[in-house]
Amino acid sequence: ILIYNKLIYMIEYDDIIKDSPFLVNHLISLMKTHDFFMNKHIKKETEILPSQYYMLLFLYYEMGTNQSDIAKACLMDRSGVSRAFKDFEEKGLIIREVDETNKRAYKITLTEKGIETSEFLIEKEKEWDDMLCEELDISRDDLLELLTKISLKSLEFNRNQF
Repeated sequence: ILIYNKLIYMIEYDDIIKDSPFLVNHLISLMKTHDFFMNKHIKKETEILPSQYYMLLFLYYEMGTNQSDIAKACLMDRSGVSRAFKDFEEKGLIIREVDETNKRAYKITLTEKGIETSEFLIEKEKEWDDMLCEELDISRDDLLELLTKISLKSLEFNRNQF
């Protein structure tokens, strides 16, 4: 709310984004609106929790990986991943098998139901991407390439600074 000469003006979120001079504000807006979109579909059309989304997709792309690797990739502790996987197992989304090379570890694979759930969510991701790119003068692939460069530059900058 902006008060000017005793008149009250409501500042709309759209105006804040349009006027923002910083990349991070746009990235946060994209992340928040993306999460809202995906969470709606996750809650309504799957049996997983929004917090389990990235673990499920990681498993889809890295089938047969172990819990420790998944915990690292998803920036979670192993006990959190273990709880999520117990839930996944109860819902018939994964199979945990003892890793033959390390008897203390489990190899995780998706069941048919887990694969179907993952592929449904991937389709929703593509729908989101297509919606964002439909009125741009840049293809999805070119935008992805540009965002990859920006993300890698950001990682490089932080590694060199800290």
